[in-house]
Amino acid sequence: MAFDSLNLAAALILFGASIVAWLLAAPFKSASRLYLRFGAVLLAALSVTCIAGLGDIAALFLLPLACASLALSSLARFAQPLRDFAATLALIASLACGLAAMLSGIWILALMPVALASLVIIAAGVNSMALVAVLSGVALFAAGLATLQGAQAGALLFLAAGLLGLSRRQLLRSTSKAWRGTAVP
Repeated sequence: MAFDSLNLAAALILFGASIVAWLLAAPFKSASRLYLRFGAVLLAALSVTCIAGLGDIAALFLLPLACASLALSSLARFAQPLRDFAATLALIASLACGLAAMLSGIWILALMPVALASLVIIAAGVNSMALVAVLSGVALFAAGLATLQGAQAGALLFLAAGLLGLSRRQLLRSTSKAWRGTAVP
């Protein structure tokens, strides 16, 4: 794929979003924080490889693993965290899909874990009624579709939006009657 200024700008935006996500993850519990930071580092590496011109190949390897890590983070944050063995299996399966896609050249093998992770993030967001998490899952799914179509800049921007959405602190729900409304007699 030809490298242009739009890809450079999108890669820099993803790199900046990765740094911001790393910093915003500080107050989270360790189960969520570690996976979110791991996903941020993987997406920062993807942005650097895009600047170097190796983004198409690196996306096959880094994108499934980063999305699986973000899904584990959202599960730990919005639902029930997975046990260590199940989380390890999820990361190994996404890594295996990425390696198989790199070796075979079949892109869909790398995008299956991305789609599954996006659906997990959406389900966890719906479970916790966190709209931003649901939108982040949709953004990660759109990044996978943009990668499939070869729109590298669009995929990087969707990844940045999904990462920042998952690293945001969620607003607390009010328990007072003023915010919930009063019952009609």
